[in-house]
Amino acid sequence: MVPLPKTIKYSALFRQRADKIDRMDEGDFGGAVCIVPPKGEAPMDWDISDKDGDPVRFWLKLKTDIDAIIQQLDERARRQSAFGTMR
Repeated sequence: MVPLPKTIKYSALFRQRADKIDRMDEGDFGGAVCIVPPKGEAPMDWDISDKDGDPVRFWLKLKTDIDAIIQQLDERARRQSAFGTMR
C-alpha cells in the first residue's frame, strides 16, 4: 500500500474517478470503487470493464482487495507490537 501524497486532495480522487466513469462506454461499465481511508493510507481506486455487468465479479474483486489490505494492516500491527513501531 502506497500512502497518498500530501499534495493530493482527497476529493480530487473522487472527481478523477467520476471523469473516468463518464468517459467509459456504458455497455462496458462493470462497476467502480473509490475509497479513501484516513491518515494518508493508500486509496483504493479502480473500475471494471465488463460487458456482462456481473455483480458477483464486482463484489468478489472488492472483497479480495479489502481482504488483502486487512491482511497487510494485520501484519503491520503484529510487527509493531513485536518490535516497536515499524513501517
